[in-house]
Amino acid sequence: MRMYEYIGTEKEEEIINEEYSKIDGISIDFGVMQRTHRAVVLETSFDWDDIGSFVSLERFLNCDENGNIVSGCKAGLLDVYNTMVLGDKRLISAIGIKDMLIVDTEDALLICPKDRCQQIKELVKDLYKKDEFERFM
Repeated sequence: MRMYEYIGTEKEEEIINEEYSKIDGISIDFGVMQRTHRAVVLETSFDWDDIGSFVSLERFLNCDENGNIVSGCKAGLLDVYNTMVLGDKRLISAIGIKDMLIVDTEDALLICPKDRCQQIKELVKDLYKKDEFERFM
């Protein structure tokens, strides 16, 4: 499927969702690079970081004096330390937490310890298996 043919049309979102649902959740290393004989390598001079988790974003976002990162939203934080708050529209407030990840989107809220953020993929996989969560996936 050539998704670019649908960009800007009424079917764009539908086609993109349909095509992305066919993609295995594997890295580009395994999905493309190890299977091609037509890859080309070029020497470059730009910074690269393989952002594989929410917490890996910390290297690129500014933190406050308590080590908190707030992005995309307003946050009211009291006695909160080393916590990442990513939002969309709503005010997010927290009291007395440390080393947490809070991600608020239009239809879902995730709260977890930062040291367990690698388990998000496992949680999402479990949610996909349950019909009651289908509208969120």
